[in-house]
Order: sequence, then structure tokens, then C-alpha cells
Amino acid sequence: MSLVPWGYTEPFTTVRDWGPTMKRATVLWLLATVAAAPASGQPAPAKTVKAQDLTDAEMEAFLAKGKIGRTRGVGAGVTGSTRATLRHRDLEHDAHIQSIDLTQPLGKMIGGVEIDFRDSYRNNVAAYRLDRLLGLGMVPVTVVRSFEQKTSAFTWWVDDVVMTEAQRREQKVEAPDPEAWNREMYAVRIFDQLIYNFDRNLGNLLIDSSWRIWMIDHTRAFKIFKELKDPANLRYRCPRGLLEALRRLDRPKLDGAMRGLLGSGQSAGILARRDLIVRYFDGRIAEIGEAEVLYDLPPRLTARPGPP
Repeated sequence: MSLVPWGYTEPFTTVRDWGPTMKRATVLWLLATVAAAPASGQPAPAKTVKAQDLTDAEMEAFLAKGKIGRTRGVGAGVTGSTRATLRHRDLEHDAHIQSIDLTQPLGKMIGGVEIDFRDSYRNNVAAYRLDRLLGLGMVPVTVVRSFEQKTSAFTWWVDDVVMTEAQRREQKVEAPDPEAWNREMYAVRIFDQLIYNFDRNLGNLLIDSSWRIWMIDHTRAFKIFKELKDPANLRYRCPRGLLEALRRLDRPKLDGAMRGLLGSGQSAGILARRDLIVRYFDGRIAEIGEAEVLYDLPPRLTARPGPP
């Protein structure tokens, strides 16, 4: 084999033809070449991926299949949840993991008892699936997966969060577009009444850099009650698409989405509360007109490109 070492133009056919200087230059060149080459079997550097780069189905696959790396406590809430960095192929993103799963007819609380006490990871998955049935896109993607030998909910860690609603109020920060902000908050209140959310604290409403609201942590929702928790929170307005989706929601569609997550009584409660919500807004429309009640939210569930 004929070799042309670095710095020479004519090949040498054997090492014996090389002088000492030539041999040293060639050895240094070979060592530099080997050092620059990637080590065999070493993974390529991971790229941090964002929700905007993936579809819901792709995020679900990432959460279900991603290899769990660094974990740490979230540092908020009382359910002992975990933040984990996942890697799938050459993509990396964080997930919020909750494993709590408690259900009791009566739950002892500070100052009394709570009927139909529920605090379960299942409700996070149910909230995501119901959100998508209604076309909102305000609950981050969530899947069921095992973590430390416990069946858990893995939720996509929301991208570009700048503050919680609690922090916004504490700091007295005004939304850049108050009307758009109010329209999102109307949707949040309706969703919470639909799922009978018993624990919507302001730390569970996240605000991203585009001033969109994200609803997280629904472990204490989905009670069996057939009345609304706080009817006054419906206020006066409703997204047009949400009202239409509520009208279309039926038991077969709901049961199909909630299989393995909610019981029959919980599904019946959702549909009974749905009826009350639809009846309320139908009454408002009859009273003051559709234009004063219904409005359109900017779409979130649009077609997106595949992973980079």
C-alpha cells in the first residue's frame, strides 16, 4: 500500500524508506487522526427538543420510550413528584412524574373531611385525554408508565415557562393582551368545573413566553359528583369550539378515552356536569345573544412538523 504522510507529496512504499523525521511526523498525524475520531459506541450529543417540534403522538412516544437519566425532586406540591430528564435516540427533554394513587370514600383533611377523596396520577392522564377530546390543547401531553416499580404519570415538562399564575399576581404583572388572557382564563374555569377540580391552586397554572396558559397537576379532580363545584366560575363567556365539543361528547367516546383511568361513576359525573355547563351557556346565549357569549380561541392543536 502506498502512503503519502502529511507534508509530503510523493508516496513511500515501506516504512524502511522513511527517515526519522518522517516517521515522527507520521506517527503524530496518525495519533491526531485517531483522537479526533468519535469513540466507537459513544452516543451522539443529545438535542433538546420542544413541544412545537413534535406532534402529540410523537411526544407520547418520547415519554413512553425515553431512557430515564437524571432525576430530582420538583420542590413544590405535596405529592412527592419528580422531574426527570429523558433521552430517546438523539433527543432530550424533561418529564414531570407523579406516582401517587389514593382513593377513599372519606379523606381526612385539615378542618374536616373530603367526600370521595381522590389523589391519583391517573387523573393527570385523564385530564390530558379529555383536553384533547375537547380540542383545547391547554394540558401538556401525559402518558402512563412505570417509575421505580410504580405505575405513574409522565407529563411533558412545559417549555419556556416564565412564571406561574401565583407569581404573576404576587409580582402584579399585567398580561400584554388582557382580552386574550381573559379568554384563556374562561376556558380554564370551564374545564375545572367539568372535571370537578378540587385543587386548582394558582401554582398549577403555568404561563409560557407567549403568554399562553398551561393547566397541570389534576390529581385531585374527576369526582363522582353530578353538580358543579363552583357554578359562579363559569362567568359569562365560552370558547365556541369548546361548547361545540361539549355537545358532541358522549359516553362511548368518553369511555374509550378513559379506559383504565376513570371509573363508571366518574364518567357519569363528567357527562352530568357537561349537561349543566351546556345548559348554562345556552341560557346565556338566549338571554344576551351568541356574539356576547361565544368567542374563538387561537388554535393550539395544529399540524406540526416531525422531530428534527
